[in-house]
Amino acid sequence: MSTDGLAKTHNRAALLFLSPALLLICVFVAYPVAYAGWLSLFQWDGASAPIFVGAGNILRLALDSVFWSSLGRNLLIALSAIVFQVFLALAIAYCLVRIVPAFGRIFLFFYLVPVMVSEICIGLLWRFMYNPYFGLVNAAFKLAGLDSLKRGWLGESDTAFTAVVVVMSFTYLGLYVLLFTSAVRSVPESVYEAAEIDGAGDFRKFFSITIPMVWDAVRANSLLAIIGSLKTFSLVFVLTNGGPSHASEVVSTYLYKMGFSSFQMGYAATIGFVQMVLTALAAWIVFRFLKRKGDA
Repeated sequence: MSTDGLAKTHNRAALLFLSPALLLICVFVAYPVAYAGWLSLFQWDGASAPIFVGAGNILRLALDSVFWSSLGRNLLIALSAIVFQVFLALAIAYCLVRIVPAFGRIFLFFYLVPVMVSEICIGLLWRFMYNPYFGLVNAAFKLAGLDSLKRGWLGESDTAFTAVVVVMSFTYLGLYVLLFTSAVRSVPESVYEAAEIDGAGDFRKFFSITIPMVWDAVRANSLLAIIGSLKTFSLVFVLTNGGPSHASEVVSTYLYKMGFSSFQMGYAATIGFVQMVLTALAAWIVFRFLKRKGDA
């Protein structure tokens, strides 16, 4: 058999094995995205006949202050995820692997507990902790003699969003600790030994050796954190449902309310389609920004 014939045979075999995955992608990814884009051109309540409005939903979205404030909160969540999830997780992973390896597995287990629990359960647990009357957070402030710091954390406009961000940081931190632990362990021991000979301490080794050596993991985890932050829904929905008065609203909860509370399916599809485009754009920007010098 010629080289061209062999290559065609291999391509057919590869396509045959890939066809189930391609079919799933077409049915559950490509079709919903295309349908959302089509539906965004209509005004529809989910029951009556759709009314074509063209770019009307896009124009409405451009003037929707609630959407833009919700998107701004998503960006703030993404920024906090980079600092309090990705970077903090890398520092913790370094400590578990390099400084306290004897207790690394025990601490890693405790960090992973929130990852193994349903987000709905975590949200309900934190609602109990934030309860202004018998919650553990206010009880801790009272025990410390800091009664002035007691709040109705999820019911006040100036604290609701911050309270949600704190829950997210605790919830997802363990996942990135696990991912970075594996990356830090892959750094050759000889590199650290050479640094110790030169008199480098743990702080210097962390910034001068660990971060550059695991940069690909930093980039991948940052990308994962940002994508997750821009489409976050469950914790916000359970904790505050975007309230009070949209103070903790994010794009996904606003989309849900427009579609399933106000029955504005066309406008909800527009929000979802724009959210997908903005998420893809943000992921591309971050991927390019965190690229190593010399990478293609």
